[in-house]
Amino acid sequence: MRLFSYTMLAVLFVAVQGLAGCSDSDTPDKDAVVDDRGDLPDQTDPDVPDTADPDVPDTSEPEQDVTQDDGESIDDADDACDQEDCLGDVADDDTATDQEDPFDVEVITTPGGLPRSLPFKLEREDDADPIPQEEIDSFTDAMVKFYKDVDYFKWAAETSAGVDAVTGKPDYLIWWHDFVAVKEGNKVTFRASKADGGSHNNVEPTGIVLINALVAHLENPDDEGIRYVAEQYTKSFIALQKGMVYDENDEVDWLFARNIAPALAHQSHIPWAPEKEKWVEYDEWFTSYEGWNADRFLYENQPLWGPTWVTNKRSKDDLPYIYRVAAWLPYIIELTEDETLREVATEALALIIKGTKDIVDNEWIIRSKNAQGEIIIPKDIDNPDAIPDLASLATYVALIPDSECDARLATALLAYGDTRDQDCETGQGSAFDLIAATGHYFNYAIIDNFHQVAALLALTTGHNQVAYDLVRGLIIRGERYQDPNSEEPGWKKAEWERDIALYLLRSAAVGLPLTVEEARKIQAYHLSTLASYADYPRWNMWDPSVEDGTYSFRRNGFHPQAGPDVMRSEDIASLFEYCGSPFKNPAGAQFIDCDKLRDYNRD
Repeated sequence: MRLFSYTMLAVLFVAVQGLAGCSDSDTPDKDAVVDDRGDLPDQTDPDVPDTADPDVPDTSEPEQDVTQDDGESIDDADDACDQEDCLGDVADDDTATDQEDPFDVEVITTPGGLPRSLPFKLEREDDADPIPQEEIDSFTDAMVKFYKDVDYFKWAAETSAGVDAVTGKPDYLIWWHDFVAVKEGNKVTFRASKADGGSHNNVEPTGIVLINALVAHLENPDDEGIRYVAEQYTKSFIALQKGMVYDENDEVDWLFARNIAPALAHQSHIPWAPEKEKWVEYDEWFTSYEGWNADRFLYENQPLWGPTWVTNKRSKDDLPYIYRVAAWLPYIIELTEDETLREVATEALALIIKGTKDIVDNEWIIRSKNAQGEIIIPKDIDNPDAIPDLASLATYVALIPDSECDARLATALLAYGDTRDQDCETGQGSAFDLIAATGHYFNYAIIDNFHQVAALLALTTGHNQVAYDLVRGLIIRGERYQDPNSEEPGWKKAEWERDIALYLLRSAAVGLPLTVEEARKIQAYHLSTLASYADYPRWNMWDPSVEDGTYSFRRNGFHPQAGPDVMRSEDIASLFEYCGSPFKNPAGAQFIDCDKLRDYNRD
């Protein structure tokens, strides 16, 4: 394992503190109806945890949407654990049991050659008794009941917003942050909220739910809600690239915008519930600004949606979710029987690949456009000669050669199908990870998701040795995270073990063999989430029991409240990817009946 001196860690700590600086908290607090716009709490609300880096420059726009519900940031370099304690012997140990030849397995493929089984054996020693079948059944039944009672994917679509086909413009849906839902009788208007921010990281929740809808669609193609979310959310990925096309003469349609807000206030229909009156408004975002992490401006002649307000400078935060969606799109393209979904998936994948090639071909820089539609390399607002690390996957390579290796590897695999000489070994153990996680808790999500999606893309592109090494690294990282003696900075956060459960679940979808203890942890945090959700009264915003008023996307408004033992409502969908993934490791502990989950909405 690579080691890095603690002195250098301290020197670099300040430089990496702001890595995730474009994200902001969606932690809901009290269950409340906001009576009018003026009462909407802003980011200085003392009841909302402050996750912002204290060194982040102030801008004219409110603090944006951190997508973790974390508390205070860890801002003291002295809190960083000793490097040997954190990243020592555990990362040098082979945690998998010895195999004569781990690749001596039969690999099942689709007719088109996509892998449909794990191409290697990888086991872990585990002396614990398996989870009894009755406990597996009880857990499965609880999850199935929740998904069915809520009609989860239809609920996701009903509370999302975008552009409806009724406008005559290309349609799509996004799971927004920084929105409010205004209830007026049978009319619910989903409105962009300037008081909350500009929803810079909407691809994260949208991507999480989309990943699960895509995989679930292949398991349950007749489910209307799953299919609708798969189509509409995939269309939103297309919109976020084509939306940053300046005019009819602009041929560059592959750069990623943070978001777009077309000047279209309109009614949005709900196919399965036409009686529900739903409207969408973006007008509070029809203002320009320049910030350290993003600018917003008007493209008056946007060729697809007409006048459109564009927020530029897509940062690295959301890329792993884009990549994870892209990893499953080839399966949709080959296997779905829905021709419309196939066409949408084909277009989305082609655009994403073009976007990732742009990153690789431009020295790992995430390029963008300005208000005049010109391609730009984002620059630091305080230092015009510097590229901010939010726009680069190689900022710290000169100081830490293996920093952000997983991010570059995943980008290369998606763009070109090869590694482009990015040798990440086990994908963990870099000094960069410790520095970044110590600087801001949200960096764990970025680091972990790039590691997972690098493993997934290595599997889907046939780089089996690379995938094997990366999955071994997911085991090592997971064991370190679970060890309270590792002094991992995450242990300072109340939601750390909840997030470990999600890390384990999403890693298991790409080959990590779960131990019984880990499987029980996944069960426990799902069940504690369901217990909290049982008291949430607004799964149907149109129900007469929901009082008229303005409801935030946080604070138990039109989404249920998350907490240290309660998953965010987008994360609760992650069982679908696990159950539908062809890369589940048969050596892992069993904790859910995936056949029952697949059929959750069938009578």
